[in-house]
Amino acid sequence: MKGTTIYRYDTDHDVMYVRLENYTSAESGHYVDDEISPDINEVRDVRNEDLVGFVILDYRRNKPELVKRYPEYFF
Repeated sequence: MKGTTIYRYDTDHDVMYVRLENYTSAESGHYVDDEISPDINEVRDVRNEDLVGFVILDYRRNKPELVKRYPEYFF
């Protein structure tokens, strides 16, 4: 699904998975997580370092930090 940012929240574990627009699940084998702060990971394409998503542990606690760092994705 190109052109859409996909947010998937795991309520049992309070984890938010974000897939940014223009990246399809077919490309999912080329990603690496970079921890930018405790419990917040950027997912990048190893081929070109493009930001393709996020994995956020303890999402409810970390949401204020995400809004500050990435207001274009989290509000």
